[in-house]
Amino acid sequence: MFEKDLLPKYCEPLHNIELCSVSRRPIIKLGGIQTAAKIMAQMNQPGADTVLHQLYQLDEDIAEQISDQILPFNKLAMADARSLQILVREIDSSVLIIALRGLSKKIRDPFLQSMSSRARAMFIEEMEELGPIRRSDVEAARAAVARLARLLADEGRFMLPQEGYI
Repeated sequence: MFEKDLLPKYCEPLHNIELCSVSRRPIIKLGGIQTAAKIMAQMNQPGADTVLHQLYQLDEDIAEQISDQILPFNKLAMADARSLQILVREIDSSVLIIALRGLSKKIRDPFLQSMSSRARAMFIEEMEELGPIRRSDVEAARAAVARLARLLADEGRFMLPQEGYI
């Protein structure tokens, strides 16, 4: 079983390891968010959940960044129709409009198909009327949708796609 007091010992190096030899060679950076996410994506689900939960207690910002890398927004389109219906119903429509902005039809359509035809028509109209959006706002909206999906999954209301993790 995973011991709580060992977590900092193993997760701290994942944040950003800097190695430097005694000679004046340049510093080598290893690890980081992407590497930690790749490692956790290869773990079994209970183990990854345990590490991530404990990492949230140590550093919420880093845990969020790793979570965002493990389940990127575009992989949510692979979820089952019922899960997407719940997600679309729970997320604020203005956030979803921004999150879906600029996506390919293949990724956008599963979200739109989970809406009623009337709601979908209104949603598309709003999306088309929306002016230019900063990339950072789009990325923040996509991260918010992915975080809500993980929260709903923790509550047992959303089935995360089995494929598509990094």
